Amino acid sequence: MPKLLVTGAAGQVGSRLVRQLLAKDYDVKALVLPEDPNAAHIQELAIEIVSGNLLDPDVATAAVEGVDAVIHTANLVGPLPGMSEMDFFDNNVRSTFNIVRAASRRAEALSRLVHVSSSSVYPNDAQTIAPCYNPMDEQHPQRPIGVYPMTKIIGENTVMATARETGLRVSIIRPSGICSGDAILGRWNVRFASTILKAGQRNAESALHMADGTELWHELERAAESPEQQCAITDTQRRPWVYQLVDARDVAHGAICALESEAAVGEAFNIAAPRPIPFPQAAQVVAEATDTSVFEWQVPVRWVFDLDITKAKSMIGYAPKWDIAEMVESAMKVRAGEAETM
Repeated sequence: MPKLLVTGAAGQVGSRLVRQLLAKDYDVKALVLPEDPNAAHIQELAIEIVSGNLLDPDVATAAVEGVDAVIHTANLVGPLPGMSEMDFFDNNVRSTFNIVRAASRRAEALSRLVHVSSSSVYPNDAQTIAPCYNPMDEQHPQRPIGVYPMTKIIGENTVMATARETGLRVSIIRPSGICSGDAILGRWNVRFASTILKAGQRNAESALHMADGTELWHELERAAESPEQQCAITDTQRRPWVYQLVDARDVAHGAICALESEAAVGEAFNIAAPRPIPFPQAAQVVAEATDTSVFEWQVPVRWVFDLDITKAKSMIGYAPKWDIAEMVESAMKVRAGEAETM
Protein backbone atom coordinates (compact mmCIF):
# COMPACT_ATOMS: atom_id res chain seq x y z
CA MET A 1 0.00 0.00 0.00
CA PRO A 2 1.08 3.63 -0.49
CA LYS A 3 3.00 5.38 2.26
CA LEU A 4 1.35 8.53 3.58
CA LEU A 5 2.71 11.42 5.60
CA VAL A 6 0.31 12.80 8.21
CA THR A 7 1.39 16.09 9.76
CA GLY A 8 -0.02 16.96 13.17
CA ALA A 9 -0.47 13.23 13.65
CA ALA A 10 -0.95 13.49 17.43
CA GLY A 11 -3.79 16.04 17.20
CA GLN A 12 -7.51 15.46 17.52
CA VAL A 13 -7.92 14.93 13.77
CA GLY A 14 -4.46 13.54 13.06
CA SER A 15 -4.58 10.77 15.67
CA ARG A 16 -7.95 9.55 14.40
CA LEU A 17 -6.81 9.85 10.79
CA VAL A 18 -3.78 7.67 11.47
CA ARG A 19 -6.01 4.92 12.88
CA GLN A 20 -8.41 5.08 9.94
CA LEU A 21 -5.51 4.90 7.49
CA LEU A 22 -4.11 1.86 9.26
CA ALA A 23 -7.53 0.20 9.10
CA LYS A 24 -7.32 0.63 5.31
CA ASP A 25 -3.80 -0.91 5.29
CA TYR A 26 -1.93 2.27 4.45
CA ASP A 27 1.68 2.64 5.55
CA VAL A 28 1.82 5.76 7.74
CA LYS A 29 4.61 8.20 8.49
CA ALA A 30 3.50 10.43 11.37
CA LEU A 31 5.08 13.83 11.98
CA VAL A 32 4.74 15.13 15.55
CA LEU A 33 6.21 18.10 17.39
CA PRO A 34 9.24 17.45 19.59
CA GLU A 35 8.16 16.47 23.11
CA ASP A 36 4.49 16.64 22.12
CA PRO A 37 2.57 15.21 25.12
CA ASN A 38 -0.16 14.04 22.77
CA ALA A 39 2.28 11.75 20.96
CA ALA A 40 1.28 9.08 23.46
CA HIS A 41 -2.03 8.80 21.55
CA ILE A 42 -0.25 7.11 18.64
CA GLN A 43 2.92 5.76 20.30
CA GLU A 44 1.84 2.12 20.29
CA LEU A 45 0.65 2.05 16.67
CA ALA A 46 2.51 0.28 13.87
CA ILE A 47 3.66 3.48 12.18
CA GLU A 48 6.84 5.46 11.56
CA ILE A 49 6.92 8.41 13.96
CA VAL A 50 9.24 11.31 13.19
CA SER A 51 9.72 14.33 15.40
CA GLY A 52 10.16 17.82 14.02
CA ASN A 53 8.80 21.33 13.67
CA LEU A 54 7.50 22.42 10.26
CA LEU A 55 8.77 25.94 10.91
CA ASP A 56 12.10 24.41 9.84
CA PRO A 57 12.00 23.91 6.03
CA ASP A 58 14.57 21.11 6.31
CA VAL A 59 12.15 19.17 8.53
CA ALA A 60 9.43 19.57 5.88
CA THR A 61 11.79 18.42 3.13
CA ALA A 62 12.83 15.33 5.08
CA ALA A 63 9.25 14.53 6.04
CA VAL A 64 8.00 14.26 2.44
CA GLU A 65 10.88 12.03 1.37
CA GLY A 66 9.80 8.48 0.60
CA VAL A 67 6.05 9.05 0.81
CA ASP A 68 3.39 8.82 -1.87
CA ALA A 69 0.96 11.42 -0.50
CA VAL A 70 0.61 14.01 2.26
CA ILE A 71 -2.32 14.91 4.52
CA HIS A 72 -1.57 18.18 6.28
CA THR A 73 -3.55 18.54 9.51
CA ALA A 74 -0.93 20.39 11.60
CA ASN A 75 -1.98 23.80 12.91
CA LEU A 76 -2.73 25.70 16.10
CA VAL A 77 -6.28 26.92 16.74
CA GLY A 78 -5.01 29.61 19.11
CA PRO A 79 -1.80 30.89 20.67
CA LEU A 80 -0.11 28.55 23.14
CA PRO A 81 0.58 29.92 26.65
CA GLY A 82 3.16 32.68 26.35
CA MET A 83 2.89 32.78 22.54
CA SER A 84 2.30 36.14 20.90
CA GLU A 85 -0.38 36.66 18.28
CA MET A 86 2.36 37.24 15.71
CA ASP A 87 4.08 33.96 16.56
CA PHE A 88 0.74 32.15 16.34
CA PHE A 89 0.11 33.63 12.90
CA ASP A 90 3.65 32.80 11.80
CA ASN A 91 3.36 29.20 13.01
CA ASN A 92 0.27 28.37 10.97
CA VAL A 93 1.24 30.24 7.83
CA ARG A 94 4.91 29.27 7.66
CA SER A 95 4.39 25.61 8.58
CA THR A 96 1.85 25.27 5.76
CA PHE A 97 4.13 27.11 3.35
CA ASN A 98 7.07 24.84 4.19
CA ILE A 99 5.20 21.54 3.83
CA VAL A 100 3.48 22.62 0.60
CA ARG A 101 6.69 23.84 -0.99
CA ALA A 102 8.52 20.69 0.08
CA ALA A 103 5.75 18.59 -1.44
CA SER A 104 5.85 20.62 -4.65
CA ARG A 105 9.47 19.60 -5.18
CA ARG A 106 8.19 16.03 -5.40
CA ALA A 107 5.05 16.93 -7.37
CA GLU A 108 5.57 14.22 -9.97
CA ALA A 109 5.98 11.50 -7.33
CA LEU A 110 3.12 12.51 -5.01
CA SER A 111 -0.41 11.39 -5.81
CA ARG A 112 -1.98 14.03 -3.59
CA LEU A 113 -1.58 16.70 -0.92
CA VAL A 114 -4.73 17.08 1.18
CA HIS A 115 -4.86 20.30 3.17
CA VAL A 116 -7.15 20.48 6.20
CA SER A 117 -8.47 24.04 6.28
CA SER A 118 -11.54 25.33 8.14
CA SER A 119 -15.06 26.65 7.57
CA SER A 120 -13.83 29.78 9.36
CA VAL A 121 -12.73 31.04 5.92
CA TYR A 122 -16.41 31.98 5.30
CA PRO A 123 -17.01 32.08 8.38
CA ASN A 124 -20.16 30.17 9.41
CA ASP A 125 -20.25 32.07 12.72
CA ALA A 126 -23.53 34.01 12.64
CA GLN A 127 -22.61 35.49 16.03
CA THR A 128 -19.71 37.27 14.31
CA ILE A 129 -21.11 38.15 10.89
CA ALA A 130 -24.46 37.29 9.35
CA PRO A 131 -24.16 34.74 6.53
CA CYS A 132 -25.19 35.70 3.02
CA TYR A 133 -27.33 32.54 2.91
CA ASN A 134 -27.83 29.20 4.66
CA PRO A 135 -26.68 26.56 4.41
CA MET A 136 -23.26 27.76 3.33
CA ASP A 137 -21.83 25.96 0.31
CA GLU A 138 -18.31 26.22 -1.09
CA GLN A 139 -19.28 29.25 -3.21
CA HIS A 140 -20.24 31.38 -0.20
CA PRO A 141 -18.24 34.64 -0.04
CA GLN A 142 -15.13 34.35 2.12
CA ARG A 143 -14.97 37.08 4.75
CA PRO A 144 -12.61 35.71 7.42
CA ILE A 145 -12.54 37.56 10.72
CA GLY A 146 -9.68 37.11 13.18
CA VAL A 147 -6.17 35.72 13.15
CA TYR A 148 -6.96 31.99 12.95
CA PRO A 149 -9.34 32.34 9.95
CA MET A 150 -6.76 34.62 8.33
CA THR A 151 -4.12 31.88 8.60
CA LYS A 152 -6.50 29.32 7.09
CA ILE A 153 -7.36 31.38 4.04
CA ILE A 154 -3.68 32.18 3.48
CA GLY A 155 -2.98 28.45 3.77
CA GLU A 156 -5.60 27.64 1.14
CA ASN A 157 -4.19 30.27 -1.23
CA THR A 158 -0.67 28.91 -0.68
CA VAL A 159 -1.85 25.40 -1.57
CA MET A 160 -3.70 26.45 -4.71
CA ALA A 161 -1.01 28.88 -5.94
CA THR A 162 1.63 26.19 -5.56
CA ALA A 163 -0.57 23.70 -7.42
CA ARG A 164 -0.94 26.08 -10.34
CA GLU A 165 2.79 26.76 -10.38
CA THR A 166 4.13 23.22 -10.02
CA GLY A 167 1.37 20.79 -10.98
CA LEU A 168 1.13 19.42 -7.42
CA ARG A 169 -2.16 17.54 -7.11
CA VAL A 170 -4.02 19.07 -4.18
CA SER A 171 -7.37 18.92 -2.39
CA ILE A 172 -8.75 21.06 0.43
CA ILE A 173 -11.31 20.17 3.08
CA ARG A 174 -13.06 22.75 5.25
CA PRO A 175 -14.33 21.15 8.47
CA SER A 176 -17.00 22.79 10.56
CA GLY A 177 -16.42 23.20 14.32
CA ILE A 178 -14.57 20.03 15.31
CA CYS A 179 -15.56 17.99 18.37
CA SER A 180 -13.82 15.02 19.98
CA GLY A 181 -13.81 13.15 23.27
CA ASP A 182 -16.72 14.32 25.43
CA ALA A 183 -16.75 17.95 24.23
CA ILE A 184 -20.13 17.48 22.52
CA LEU A 185 -21.82 17.30 25.92
CA GLY A 186 -21.13 20.98 26.65
CA ARG A 187 -22.37 22.44 23.36
CA TRP A 188 -26.12 22.65 24.02
CA ASN A 189 -26.43 24.15 27.49
CA VAL A 190 -27.44 27.55 28.85
CA ARG A 191 -23.80 28.57 29.24
CA PHE A 192 -23.10 27.92 25.55
CA ALA A 193 -26.26 29.72 24.36
CA SER A 194 -25.42 32.68 26.60
CA THR A 195 -21.90 32.83 25.18
CA ILE A 196 -23.30 32.96 21.64
CA LEU A 197 -25.72 35.76 22.57
CA LYS A 198 -22.92 37.79 24.16
CA ALA A 199 -20.73 37.41 21.06
CA GLY A 200 -23.63 38.40 18.83
CA GLN A 201 -24.23 41.61 20.76
CA ARG A 202 -20.53 42.54 20.58
CA ASN A 203 -20.57 42.31 16.78
CA ALA A 204 -22.82 44.79 14.98
CA GLU A 205 -22.71 42.73 11.76
CA SER A 206 -23.87 39.53 13.43
CA ALA A 207 -27.27 37.90 12.92
CA LEU A 208 -27.90 38.21 16.68
CA HIS A 209 -27.13 41.88 17.28
CA MET A 210 -29.90 43.85 18.98
CA ALA A 211 -29.81 47.43 17.67
CA ASP A 212 -31.57 48.71 20.78
CA GLY A 213 -28.79 47.36 22.98
CA THR A 214 -30.86 44.62 24.65
CA GLU A 215 -28.58 42.06 26.27
CA LEU A 216 -30.62 38.92 25.77
CA TRP A 217 -28.48 36.62 27.89
CA HIS A 218 -29.35 38.25 31.22
CA GLU A 219 -32.92 37.01 31.27
CA LEU A 220 -31.84 33.57 30.02
CA GLU A 221 -29.29 33.20 32.80
CA ARG A 222 -31.76 34.41 35.46
CA ALA A 223 -34.52 32.04 34.33
CA ALA A 224 -32.45 28.86 33.99
CA GLU A 225 -31.74 26.60 36.96
CA SER A 226 -28.01 26.58 36.17
CA PRO A 227 -25.59 27.37 33.35
CA GLU A 228 -25.18 23.62 32.77
CA GLN A 229 -28.89 22.99 32.14
CA GLN A 230 -29.56 21.79 28.59
CA CYS A 231 -31.09 24.59 26.50
CA ALA A 232 -33.84 23.94 23.94
CA ILE A 233 -33.58 27.43 22.47
CA THR A 234 -35.71 28.74 19.60
CA ASP A 235 -36.58 32.12 18.19
CA THR A 236 -39.99 33.73 18.81
CA GLN A 237 -41.33 32.01 15.65
CA ARG A 238 -40.37 28.69 17.28
CA ARG A 239 -37.62 28.07 14.74
CA PRO A 240 -34.84 26.19 16.54
CA TRP A 241 -31.29 27.34 16.83
CA VAL A 242 -29.13 25.02 14.71
CA TYR A 243 -25.56 23.78 15.13
CA GLN A 244 -23.84 21.58 12.55
CA LEU A 245 -20.47 20.80 14.06
CA VAL A 246 -18.42 17.75 13.05
CA ASP A 247 -16.87 14.82 14.87
CA ALA A 248 -13.09 14.56 14.45
CA ARG A 249 -13.57 11.03 13.12
CA ASP A 250 -15.74 12.33 10.29
CA VAL A 251 -13.06 14.93 9.48
CA ALA A 252 -10.51 12.10 9.21
CA HIS A 253 -12.91 10.21 6.95
CA GLY A 254 -13.36 13.33 4.80
CA ALA A 255 -9.60 13.70 4.43
CA ILE A 256 -9.34 10.11 3.19
CA CYS A 257 -12.17 10.71 0.72
CA ALA A 258 -10.24 13.71 -0.63
CA LEU A 259 -7.10 11.59 -0.80
CA GLU A 260 -8.63 8.68 -2.69
CA SER A 261 -10.98 10.38 -5.16
CA GLU A 262 -9.72 11.64 -8.50
CA ALA A 263 -12.61 14.11 -8.52
CA ALA A 264 -11.09 15.85 -5.49
CA VAL A 265 -8.05 17.22 -7.33
CA GLY A 266 -8.08 21.02 -7.37
CA GLU A 267 -11.28 21.21 -5.32
CA ALA A 268 -12.36 22.32 -1.84
CA PHE A 269 -15.04 20.54 0.17
CA ASN A 270 -17.15 21.38 3.21
CA ILE A 271 -16.99 18.68 5.89
CA ALA A 272 -19.62 18.56 8.65
CA ALA A 273 -22.03 16.33 10.57
CA PRO A 274 -24.60 14.36 8.55
CA ARG A 275 -27.16 17.14 9.00
CA PRO A 276 -27.76 20.36 10.95
CA ILE A 277 -28.68 19.60 14.58
CA PRO A 278 -31.56 21.55 16.20
CA PHE A 279 -30.91 22.65 19.77
CA PRO A 280 -34.15 21.18 21.17
CA GLN A 281 -33.28 17.73 19.82
CA ALA A 282 -29.67 17.86 20.99
CA ALA A 283 -30.67 19.20 24.41
CA GLN A 284 -33.06 16.27 24.87
CA VAL A 285 -30.48 13.69 23.79
CA VAL A 286 -27.80 15.10 26.11
CA ALA A 287 -30.26 15.48 29.00
CA GLU A 288 -31.32 11.86 28.74
CA ALA A 289 -27.72 10.65 28.59
CA THR A 290 -26.52 12.79 31.51
CA ASP A 291 -29.68 12.64 33.64
CA THR A 292 -30.12 16.41 33.53
CA SER A 293 -33.09 18.61 32.67
CA VAL A 294 -34.02 20.62 29.58
CA PHE A 295 -34.77 24.34 29.75
CA GLU A 296 -36.97 25.72 26.97
CA TRP A 297 -36.34 29.34 25.96
CA GLN A 298 -37.22 31.78 23.22
CA VAL A 299 -35.30 34.82 21.99
CA PRO A 300 -36.03 37.26 19.14
CA VAL A 301 -32.93 36.17 17.20
CA ARG A 302 -31.87 32.88 15.60
CA TRP A 303 -28.41 31.31 15.50
CA VAL A 304 -27.71 29.02 12.54
CA PHE A 305 -24.29 27.42 12.16
CA ASP A 306 -24.46 25.07 9.19
CA LEU A 307 -22.65 23.89 6.09
CA ASP A 308 -23.88 22.39 2.83
CA ILE A 309 -21.96 19.11 2.40
CA THR A 310 -23.67 18.08 -0.86
CA LYS A 311 -20.50 18.54 -2.91
CA ALA A 312 -18.40 16.28 -0.68
CA LYS A 313 -21.10 13.61 -0.57
CA SER A 314 -21.73 13.57 -4.31
CA MET A 315 -18.20 14.09 -5.65
CA ILE A 316 -15.91 12.19 -3.29
CA GLY A 317 -18.19 9.82 -1.40
CA TYR A 318 -18.12 11.60 1.96
CA ALA A 319 -20.48 9.67 4.25
CA PRO A 320 -20.42 11.11 7.78
CA LYS A 321 -21.68 8.74 10.47
CA TRP A 322 -21.51 10.81 13.66
CA ASP A 323 -24.89 12.48 14.23
CA ILE A 324 -25.97 13.84 17.62
CA ALA A 325 -27.13 10.51 19.09
CA GLU A 326 -23.96 8.72 18.02
CA MET A 327 -21.68 11.53 19.24
CA VAL A 328 -23.37 11.68 22.64
CA GLU A 329 -23.25 7.91 23.07
CA SER A 330 -19.54 7.93 22.25
CA ALA A 331 -18.90 10.91 24.54
CA MET A 332 -20.52 9.13 27.47
CA LYS A 333 -18.24 6.12 26.91
CA VAL A 334 -15.22 8.42 26.86
CA ARG A 335 -16.41 10.08 30.07
CA ALA A 336 -16.68 6.60 31.62
CA GLY A 337 -13.06 5.89 30.69
CA GLU A 338 -13.71 3.66 27.70
CA ALA A 339 -11.67 3.90 24.50
CA GLU A 340 -13.18 5.88 21.65
CA THR A 341 -14.40 3.79 18.71
CA MET A 342 -13.33 4.73 15.21
